[in-house]
Amino acid sequence: MKTLIKIIFALFITVTVLDPAAAQTKKSDKQAAKAAAIKQMVESKNFTFEANYAHPSYGNMRYLTPGYDVRVVKDTVVSYLPFFGVSYSGAGYSSGDEGIKFTSTDFTYSEELKKNGLYYVLIKPKDTKNANQLIFNISPSGTADLTVLSNNRERMRFSGNIIEKKK
Repeated sequence: MKTLIKIIFALFITVTVLDPAAAQTKKSDKQAAKAAAIKQMVESKNFTFEANYAHPSYGNMRYLTPGYDVRVVKDTVVSYLPFFGVSYSGAGYSSGDEGIKFTSTDFTYSEELKKNGLYYVLIKPKDTKNANQLIFNISPSGTADLTVLSNNRERMRFSGNIIEKKK
C-alpha cells in the first residue's frame, strides 16, 4: 500500500513539474514562429500596420477605431491614417477629412535589424505631399510604432500591430 502511494505521489510530482515546462516550450515555439513571420514580412515588403493608438505631438494619446492602416507591398504603399495636429503654411485648407491618406508607387524602402531585436523600416514616398517619411519600429512579437514626418504638418506617431497583408 505504501508503495502504491509513493508511485502515485511520484507521478503527481512528475506531471506537476513537467507540464509547465511543456507549456513554456509551446510558448517559446509560438514566439519563435511569430518572429520568423515578422522577419519574412519585413524583408519581403509585404505587411500591414494596423494602427490602434495615435500620439499627436501635443495632447493626449487617442484610441483609434478599427480600419486605420498602412499597407506595404513590393511596389505600393497605401496609407489610411487620421491626422490630429497643426498644418503649416503651404498645406492648403480643406474642410474635408484629409488625414494621412495616400497611395504611393514611387518610394524607397530600407530595413535594418537593430541590436535590441527591433526592425527599423524607413519608407520615403516620392509622389505624395502627405508624408515625406514613414518610420516603423517593429518588434519580433509584431507590435510596432510608426512615425510619419511631413514638410507641411506636425509629425504624428501611431502604435499598433503588424499583420500579414490584407487581401
